[in-house]
Amino acid sequence: MLSNKRFTIILSLVIAICIWGYVIGETNPVDTRTFRSVPIQLVNEESLQEKGLAVLETSDTEMNITIIGTRADISSISEREIAATVNLADAAKGENELKIDLHIPDSVEIENKSLNKITVIVEESRSKKVDVEVDYQGSFAEDEEPITVDMSRESVVVSGPVSQVDKVSYVRAVVGAGKVTDQPESIKCGLTPVNKSGAEVKSVNLSAQSVTVTAELAKTKTVPLDVPVVDNSSDLYTRNVSAPEEITIKGRSSDLEAIDSISAQSVDISDITENTSITLTPILPENVQVSSKSSELTATVTVEPPESRKFTFSGSNVEITGLGDELSADVRTDSITVTLTGRKEDIDKIAETDFNLTISVSGLQAGSHQVELRVECSGSYSEISVNPDKIRVIIE
Repeated sequence: MLSNKRFTIILSLVIAICIWGYVIGETNPVDTRTFRSVPIQLVNEESLQEKGLAVLETSDTEMNITIIGTRADISSISEREIAATVNLADAAKGENELKIDLHIPDSVEIENKSLNKITVIVEESRSKKVDVEVDYQGSFAEDEEPITVDMSRESVVVSGPVSQVDKVSYVRAVVGAGKVTDQPESIKCGLTPVNKSGAEVKSVNLSAQSVTVTAELAKTKTVPLDVPVVDNSSDLYTRNVSAPEEITIKGRSSDLEAIDSISAQSVDISDITENTSITLTPILPENVQVSSKSSELTATVTVEPPESRKFTFSGSNVEITGLGDELSADVRTDSITVTLTGRKEDIDKIAETDFNLTISVSGLQAGSHQVELRVECSGSYSEISVNPDKIRVIIE
């Protein structure tokens, strides 16, 4: 009797558990949920900075994560509670294959993940200061242009992988269309590091993320530009400089009215030995700036190296001096080559008639003699060489 009662109790418990499991399964079943494009965050970057290193790039920046749990638990989870991190504490210069750590609520588990590791490329780090340049967008009247009255900062420090930092030419602050009026306006602008072509440079950090630009509409004026050139060279190179003859400036009408011309800082070409371009720096009065119409002020220096030119003469071109009475002389040589070196523009003007070839036989008696040849040229040159420098003369 007692054993039957015990069996009945156990059977009742089993049935109760089964019913409870069935109810729970029907009302709060196990489910899965996938979070897509979860950003992969890099942590402990300061440890790299302490070693003079910086992250250049990573093989992946996002991943997919599928979790499993009860429907009630899964539905209550927000995207902010799902995180993927990579610890950079042990990263070194070069390629690093690092594990992704996943952070999820304790009430659920990981069912699946699209990545286990990522490759992180690390370079030496570098910092440098670059200028902030304002980019005004929108259209303006022909004789009007925005002018920067003031900026909260004129430069920022860019830091990061050396290969990326080297690409940064300046930091651009964009002022949107319609924000500049004929009255000074203060405009907050975000900063973007860019290269010489104006394309954004990634994977670098800036010491400031924004700048406040005070701007207003100004007038433009085109005036003559004077570019002084300094050439103290003593070599044989020919240097020619081509520079803009005008410059367009901008400012308030009252500031532009008395300006008739602008001078640039002098351009020293003394040591230039190949074609090049030199950026001109105009000397501007206070409150006057260079217009975007003259944004690229450069002088072009063309250089011509020294030129050599050869002239060929025969023995009949040689004048004999100092010949004694009752003696005759005959120059015996196949040819005489005279080479002149100098500036091309000077060498090109020289003709054979500008040469005087002479030998002196003063005091020489009948016989065969080797006599020094003297060559003079009335043109402009720097060096002269003669081959042969001595010629054979027969005196009878």
